[in-house]
Amino acid sequence: MGRGVSGERSERSRQPVRYADASRALLRDTILRATDELVAERGWPAVTMAQVANRAGVSRQTVYNEMGGRDALAQAYALWAADQLLDEVERCLAEHRDDLHEALLVALELFLDQAAEHPLIRALAATTGSEDVLAVLVRPAGGTIVAAAASRLGVIISSTWPALAADDVALLAEVLVRLAISHVVLPTSSPADAATSAGRALAPLLTQIETRTA
Repeated sequence: MGRGVSGERSERSRQPVRYADASRALLRDTILRATDELVAERGWPAVTMAQVANRAGVSRQTVYNEMGGRDALAQAYALWAADQLLDEVERCLAEHRDDLHEALLVALELFLDQAAEHPLIRALAATTGSEDVLAVLVRPAGGTIVAAAASRLGVIISSTWPALAADDVALLAEVLVRLAISHVVLPTSSPADAATSAGRALAPLLTQIETRTA
């Protein structure tokens, strides 16, 4: 027998919810990509909500409704940028999956190298007007960035090395994210040198993890 009228209505009633979710995700991504383009062109301090709306092809009120104010946009943009950079990290780890230690260090160097050229990070170098961007990284709001990035990195590490214990993955992901953010906010060496130093510091932990997994 078929599902009947009630079953068909139930399925149809769920479709608008899925469509609404997809539409909102597309809207949010469009706004953030517009923000990224504008920050690359003129720097964060010069970017206005009206400019973001115009570049995204929506009204300024739509941007406010979806993102909130400028501080909220800065946080959403930082989260979006981190996710974009972690896409590259995921590909890098997959290419070096035969050696956990080497893979993480190569991925860290890649992340730092690409982050240095990212419009968001360049915005931090602005002498004025970048305080709201910096705030989402180093003040309490930055905890959202750390948690989201560590969660995403943990998923990547677990999928690449499924034999690793969940606790080890969580610890490793958070340590790497905090090291990366520290270097991004206040770089004291090149990405390559920073990754090498991180490798020396993390060597004992990585050895313990590999020993437990063997």
